[in-house]
This record gives sequence, C-alpha cells and structure tokens, in this order.
Amino acid sequence: MEQMASITGSQTSVSSSFPTDLQPVLLYPPVVPASTGTIPLKERPLVSINDTELRARVQWGSLASEHFTVYFDRICYHEMEAASLANILEDTYRAVTALTHEGFQDRVPVYLCDLRSPAILGRTTKTHFNIADRSIYIVRSVSDAAEAELIAMVVHSTRFGMYLRHYGISPGWAMLEDAFATFITERLAHNRISHPFFGAEPDVIAAYLKSQTFLPMLSYAWQSPMFSSELERKVIAGAFLLFLGNTTSDDTVVAFSKCDDDVTSHTFETYFGKSLESLESAWTSHLPKSLLSYTDAEKQEMIARWNNVMSRTHR
Repeated sequence: MEQMASITGSQTSVSSSFPTDLQPVLLYPPVVPASTGTIPLKERPLVSINDTELRARVQWGSLASEHFTVYFDRICYHEMEAASLANILEDTYRAVTALTHEGFQDRVPVYLCDLRSPAILGRTTKTHFNIADRSIYIVRSVSDAAEAELIAMVVHSTRFGMYLRHYGISPGWAMLEDAFATFITERLAHNRISHPFFGAEPDVIAAYLKSQTFLPMLSYAWQSPMFSSELERKVIAGAFLLFLGNTTSDDTVVAFSKCDDDVTSHTFETYFGKSLESLESAWTSHLPKSLLSYTDAEKQEMIARWNNVMSRTHR
C-alpha cells in the first residue's frame, strides 16, 4: 500500500509539473461546415420562338368572323373566350376604319397565344404583326392582357400596303407607323391595359422620360437612318402625335399618317404648316403647362404604375 501510494504520489507530482496554460498546436486549419442556406437560382433569359415554330408547336382551334380568322391555343383558351376576342377584334376594326377610312376585304389570320402554354414553355415572343404572311400574333402573359396591343395590330393590318412598302425601308416611316398606332390606341381605348401608356397621361410620361433619360430630339430621331428604339417610336413620338391632334385636328394627323413616301421635316410642313423642329419646340414648351392639371401625388402615382408595368412587360 505504501508502495502504491508512493507511485500514485509520484504520478500526481509529475502531472502537476506541466504548465496548464498551453493551447494545442493545430497542424491543419479547422474544417468549417458548409452553409446550409439555399443557393439562389439565376434567372436565364427566355429564348425567342419564331412564328413558324410557334404555329407547329401549338394545338390550334379556329373560328371565323367577318374580317378575321382566329386561331387559338386549345389548352390556354376556351372557345367562348376566343369568340369574345373575335368580337372585340371586329368592334376594334369598325372603330379604326371609322377614324382612318382604311380597311381590307379579305380575312386576316389572328393567332391567340399564351406564354404559359406547355407547348412554348421556356420560349418567348411578343404581340406583333407578321408582314411576311400578313398575320397578327396576340400574346397573353402574366403581365400582359391579350387586348394590350390589339388596337395597334388592327391599325397595322388595315395599312398593310403602305406597311409593306415602307416599314424599315423608307426613312422616318417606321416612326410614323408606330406613333400613329399609339395615337389611335389612345383615341379609342385610354385604359390601364392599353400599351404603351397603360392609362397614364401621355404628357406626364413623356415629360418624365425627357427629364430622366437621354433621348435624342425627335427632329433628329425621326430623320435618322438608324432604326429608333421602341420607346422613341411608340411612347415619345406617340405622345407627340397626340399633341398635334389636340392642337390641329385628328383628321390632320390621319391624313399625315397616309404619307406614301419618306417622312422628313418638309412632310410636317406640308400637313401642319410648320417644320418638325418648330412643332417639337412648341410641344416641349407645352409639356410643363400640361402637367399643371395634376397634383404631384397624381403624377407620381402615374409614373410609378407605368414604370412597374413596363418593367414587368419588357424584362
């Protein structure tokens, strides 16, 4: 027992002789566990689909009205819904022809599409007028109603002859055509679903864009050989034509829209009595005065809603 005690005592004395404040030496860096958080997915841009492939992918139903043959996606459109849109097309056609005195005799094909259709998931397209086969493609999505650009498409279809001769060919004519489509849209349906102002006052949006973004003068963009942006053709030039209609007459703007040649400053002098530069200067002076009809809160609400819709429909 004494021997065991002496051994235990010696062990105790040995262990107590080591310093107690030493830290272990790490030969390798510590292993940090991976984060358990979710990895955000990157949104990939959708791939555009051309009209030939679109027609081949979708299962179409069809019905005919007086001026249109309507083809509709059977999965996303009920036949009664397609019939309702066919009636809207006919009403729009009559309203447009009453204002412009332009029309057509045969039926124009109209394709009603939906971006949520299983046949075109992962692909994208927009409402447009196909000049090659003289057909209208109306595209519905989460953010765009089918009727958003319907009036503009009917306008293009009634002006097919001039559209074929001049659009993207004659200087200034594409600007005129898209601006005129905006002009007719605002005259016939100034509401929250109509592209490109979506119920906002055109002068408010035009003044906002001219103050916030760099846009060339219309007197330059209209006669430039470069193809202008959609914002310039539809929003800025559209608001400008609305101003000309208010200060002269809608009939003068309609007569101007039938110009069957290049659109130059001299063309404006022929129809409005002043050069494009003078008319734009008058419009620029008019914009601040037109804003006085609205409170700051009303203007901010229109701008915020317009920005929100445009960000969703043009992302």
